[in-house]
Amino acid sequence: MRPLTLRLLGIMAIVVSVAGHATSTSFAQDAANTNENRSATDELQRKAAVIAASYDKLEQLILRMAEIETLTNPQRAALLKRAALQSSERRTKKQLTDSVALLIPPAQLKRAIDEQERGLADMKALLELLLSEDRADRLKAEEQRIRDYIKEVERLIRLQKSAEGRTRGGADAAKLADEQDRIASRTEALAEEIRETEEGGADSKQRQTGGEREPKESDGDGEPSDAKPAETNPGEPKASEPKASEPKATPGQPAESPQDADPNAPDPESAQPQQSPSQNGEPKQSESKNNQSQQNDQNQQPPNEQSNPARKRLEAAEERMREAQQRLEEAKRDDAVEEQEKARHELEKAKAELEEILRQLREEEIGRTLAMLEGRFRRMLEKQLEIFESTKRLDKITPDERGRQVDIQASKLGFDETKLAVEADKALLLLHEEGSSVAFPETVEMMRDDMQKVADRLSATKIGTITQGIEEEIITALEELIAALQQAQQDLEEKKEQNQQQGQPQQPGDEPLVDKIAELKMIRALQMRVNTRTTRYSQLLDNSDDIVGQAEDDELRDSLVQLGERQDRIHEVTKDIVLGKNK
Repeated sequence: MRPLTLRLLGIMAIVVSVAGHATSTSFAQDAANTNENRSATDELQRKAAVIAASYDKLEQLILRMAEIETLTNPQRAALLKRAALQSSERRTKKQLTDSVALLIPPAQLKRAIDEQERGLADMKALLELLLSEDRADRLKAEEQRIRDYIKEVERLIRLQKSAEGRTRGGADAAKLADEQDRIASRTEALAEEIRETEEGGADSKQRQTGGEREPKESDGDGEPSDAKPAETNPGEPKASEPKASEPKATPGQPAESPQDADPNAPDPESAQPQQSPSQNGEPKQSESKNNQSQQNDQNQQPPNEQSNPARKRLEAAEERMREAQQRLEEAKRDDAVEEQEKARHELEKAKAELEEILRQLREEEIGRTLAMLEGRFRRMLEKQLEIFESTKRLDKITPDERGRQVDIQASKLGFDETKLAVEADKALLLLHEEGSSVAFPETVEMMRDDMQKVADRLSATKIGTITQGIEEEIITALEELIAALQQAQQDLEEKKEQNQQQGQPQQPGDEPLVDKIAELKMIRALQMRVNTRTTRYSQLLDNSDDIVGQAEDDELRDSLVQLGERQDRIHEVTKDIVLGKNK
């Protein structure tokens, strides 16, 4: 990411952070006495003015960056323009300015708070929009984390199956209890890691980089390592597990309250004598601040933060494992087997939950990639049509009337075509990184070669039939790519709806960018263009009726050699699809 973009995001994050602090401070000062309230209001007004001024500079910076990025990065420029439009439509700057005016004595704190809250929500939405440019990288990092979780759950399933089988086979109960304890600890560690990383517990740097998990044990399928837990007396629960008569607290959930333990117990608040009000009949200032602080802490928690379903399954599995361990310590082998089965089933459900998350992430990644490619190809098609029309216009000028000006214009068209070839290279890189398609990258690569060939011919002022024919084929290729991408997006939406209705999504990792039918259609289009170009070249022979069709012109010979190489590439691509090399 460019330094200017980093600067923009940094300013945006600071403004949002300061605005949030100022808003929470407004809540806290609402119950202050008159003298303190006046000084606090003055300080709030100063902070609000700083925020409004910073946001005004931010809007100007967004517009300036959009102008700078227009030529070098049109996609980022469009994102910045959309951000500026969103800020203007939501009137965020006016809301911040109004909040400053409302803090002028006599301050209207309630209205000022409302304006600040609306402005803060708008700024968070703007920050989210600006960060959406890096969503693709975050998706890949999140997908990798989920795959790592699935691998670890699969290891736990194998270990649990092994322990269950040995329990059925009559192995030593004490050793099995220790083994079950290690598997439970490993399950607990994975559940805790998912809670910290996926539910907001980990720091933002680890979340964005998709920090790789540290291996807990060897990746082998055998028994866990021989590292023993802390010594405990047989029959007594470990320090980390509850007693048989006590329910186990789930990580991430509050401990059992006294009321939950004894429903008939009196309410702690009602059992205490009521606090006497202050002399003026209002609650004490310290109590008001404490309550307000707790309320602010609750308001600052992310609203979209939800419990990970896989983590809940892992916690349930770990609880079953602890029960099985206790039954083994009590030499109740049949009961232990029953608990081990339940633990294994919970692990399998956790794996299914993770696979569903991975499938959804993959669908989002595919949707973004398809939309990105379609947008890029549409811009390329628009520019290619302009070049084609300009080429035809120059070709209409008779050779006798052509002068230096025609050479300059043709050279400029060649330069524009070279820029299109660079755009095709970027699209090709995106397709190679995605990796599930074979025919689409080959189509883009052939189109890129044609663009480079057209650029060379235009630079040499070769604006005749051959050049125009290649340009027409480029236009056709772009139109076919756009149509295929639109169809792929439509198929993806239909597949999402079908999966939601059936409730049985396909296996993760099997979802390609486009299906085999689209790949075969693209190969057919490639072959059709080879056939069309062969026919066009045959018409350029000295004797078009010659059965042998021997070419005498050197340029035509070179073109035929390149056409033969293209035919070989189409054959190789078809072979790769048949052999499944794209999987």
